[in-house]
Amino acid sequence: MSIRGNSGFIDTDKRFGSTTGDTKGIIGREQHFLERTQGRFSGELLPPPPTVWYDANSSYITTQGSPVRVDQWDDRTSNGINATGPGSTNDPLYNTTDSDFNNLPSVEFGADDWLESSDDALLDTTDGFTVYIVTKIDSFISTFSFLAGYTNGTSWTEGWGMYYYSGNWRWFVNDWNTSSQRVDMGSWSDFTNQHIFKLKYDRVNISGEIIGPSAVSEVTTAYSSAFQNPTGDGIRLGDGHSSAYDINAKIAELLYYNSPLSSDEQLQAETYLKDKFNIS
Repeated sequence: MSIRGNSGFIDTDKRFGSTTGDTKGIIGREQHFLERTQGRFSGELLPPPPTVWYDANSSYITTQGSPVRVDQWDDRTSNGINATGPGSTNDPLYNTTDSDFNNLPSVEFGADDWLESSDDALLDTTDGFTVYIVTKIDSFISTFSFLAGYTNGTSWTEGWGMYYYSGNWRWFVNDWNTSSQRVDMGSWSDFTNQHIFKLKYDRVNISGEIIGPSAVSEVTTAYSSAFQNPTGDGIRLGDGHSSAYDINAKIAELLYYNSPLSSDEQLQAETYLKDKFNIS
């Protein structure tokens, strides 16, 4: 009930089942207490609805072979932008439980392993995007060690990508080889802990951040050009469209938004991921 009670109603008040019918006047205010549930009753604290959502829960994973490999990683949203592998021994490994990710599952990419989503119009954007990847890097095995990207083949002159090159993480928008179109995250080689990698573009800044034990505070580069959507390519995980540009890394979750998130939405997404994977 509102703290305004019955708003000054002074006639007979029968709303509460009075047996005498003579309940009059302004009724007293009752106090109601709302206890914080910490998500106990919702089942799961959820992020803002993403465009693509790769969650390594077995409900979204199709496997093959022994050792068990991921043949398809289904999009958790209703958009159906699923990622598939090349098959055989170049599908990434599947870990049903992984102590690196709070004992939740992960997808493990080794040499020559990759997955790629279908090309879908929903991946395209004009004014920017936001992507989060929960990952543990095991080693950089190529000169260009690509973690993930939505870019045009091995040209890397459209879309976005996250790769390690010459001792630095470089996360780009539209062109990998132009310093004004990327953020340089610096030398970083934590092969022990899990982190959240974040890349955001809003046609004002390219912003990169690494959240976790070896955190890298937000790095920005001013940039305002329209996003160049690659044609014919989807979101690629595990390499830069060639075995010459691969990485040893595990991914537990990916959230992709085809628009830049507001500060409140970013906080909501990051809280969800940090709580789920016990990352601080």
